Amino acid sequence: MSSDDTQSAGSPTSDSTPSLRSEIVSLSNNVITWFGLMVVAVSLCLLMTFVLFAVLVPDHNPYVDVLGYLVLPGVLIGGLVLCPIGIYWTRRRRRKSATTGVISVRFGLTFMAVTFFLMLPILGISGYEGYHYTESAQFCTNVCHTVMEPQGTTYAYSPHARVSCAECHIGAGASPFVKSKLSGLRQVLAVWRESYSKPIPPAISELRPARETCEQCHWPQKFFGKQLRPVVHFSSDEKNSRYEVQMLLKTGGADESLGVSEGIHMHMLQDVEYVAVDDHMQKIPWVRYTDASGKSTIFRDDGQPNDAPPPDGHRRRLDCMDCHNRGAHEFRAPQESVDHLLDAGKIDTKLPFVKREIVSVLSEEYADKDAAMTTISDKIEAFYRTSYPEMTDNGKSESVKNAVQAAQQIYGNSVFPAMKVSWKSYPNNIGHLNSPGCFRCHNGRHINEEGVPISSECDVCHTFLHRSESGDTYVQDIFDHPMKIHDKWDGLGPHATMRCDQCHTGGPILGCTECHESGAWLEERGVEAFRKTSRTH
Repeated sequence: MSSDDTQSAGSPTSDSTPSLRSEIVSLSNNVITWFGLMVVAVSLCLLMTFVLFAVLVPDHNPYVDVLGYLVLPGVLIGGLVLCPIGIYWTRRRRRKSATTGVISVRFGLTFMAVTFFLMLPILGISGYEGYHYTESAQFCTNVCHTVMEPQGTTYAYSPHARVSCAECHIGAGASPFVKSKLSGLRQVLAVWRESYSKPIPPAISELRPARETCEQCHWPQKFFGKQLRPVVHFSSDEKNSRYEVQMLLKTGGADESLGVSEGIHMHMLQDVEYVAVDDHMQKIPWVRYTDASGKSTIFRDDGQPNDAPPPDGHRRRLDCMDCHNRGAHEFRAPQESVDHLLDAGKIDTKLPFVKREIVSVLSEEYADKDAAMTTISDKIEAFYRTSYPEMTDNGKSESVKNAVQAAQQIYGNSVFPAMKVSWKSYPNNIGHLNSPGCFRCHNGRHINEEGVPISSECDVCHTFLHRSESGDTYVQDIFDHPMKIHDKWDGLGPHATMRCDQCHTGGPILGCTECHESGAWLEERGVEAFRKTSRTH
């Protein structure tokens, strides 16, 4: 065989590479592929810039993080997908031979495999960081700033400020994660269309059972015994008189080796169901209690027979969130906030009527925060300039200034006009001072078939302590209300059986005329109680 024949015989092998290269270049030379490559290049540059920015700048912008963790990786993947699509589209358009088709398909698959392998570390890190970013408190509270500003502000001051939003609102597991992200898309659409509610509805009906979330850190068995809780109040008189309540909370628990199983957390050791007829779970006409033996007892206050069907409404099994419903988002009422700052010395108790004035100005409604801050300052300063001019002298003006700043701080942390949120928007079920709370069920009106009510006695959950005459020790006694709700004509009197929140609103305490002139107290106590009291008087 001649040298020419030898060279000719080897030519198919040597010429196959240029042919493949030319085919690859030819199939890749289309608008879609080039656009995909351009998107990939730009995305990579922006991702590297974002990484550099995240490393060098300690304070992150939430919108930049959304771009870096969520948007750019998605754009990069889209660019990678466009490249083989362009090649496939070109092959289909040319309708070449089977060999050409094999080459193009092989190249397309090879291109996708190689590029995916090369981009896998970038996409993996971006996906991992993006997953954790969408679970972070910063993402939940700052991205939709106006909508979630009330929840984000109160969260930062809560005992759970170091617990991520997802741990309570989502919990562990793949199914809750997928469900939450699908719900998040709906919420994003609502924000974009501005079709969300103002204020945002309470989330209790959407949360997972507390046994799957709260009890990962808290569980009834770890609580036992009684805890001393001092509560300090200041009157709205000129001297801002201090009034202190000392009480033992019967926390109780489930482990009898640690203490007697009694008190508040006994609710979690029993099977209790209820029906609420409002979205805030404040009106509960039906309760079913099932003891350890399986015997069920129904309590009602709607006048229906106990064996009648439950009323329509939200039916729930009692868990932690039914009482601890504001664990991370508590909107404190002005009365409570001012008491706290007076006790801490942030507001001068020697300023006459300072509590009354701050509570009054905080209880008004304002168009926006700027208007509120200006009006709060003007009204407090005007009061002392007019009524107590000596308090505006150089020696005392600092106390007035601090009072103004404290009032503005309270307003900024608890009232959000843009979302129509205030301390009235979300009742707190712990206790029963400014909202029904415990008295939703423990009001003495939920009766079983034998006529026995759910207990409303104070000593079921707490014991009040009073200083002895010597002042050296404490003795147990009934709660001594500072306004003396007992009366000399009718023993305990009609006011002793009223709920606390019927006078305590969180703002100025309601006066006698609020109920007696309007007749509201008749509706609450009933005509028979009115007639009995009238005859006694």
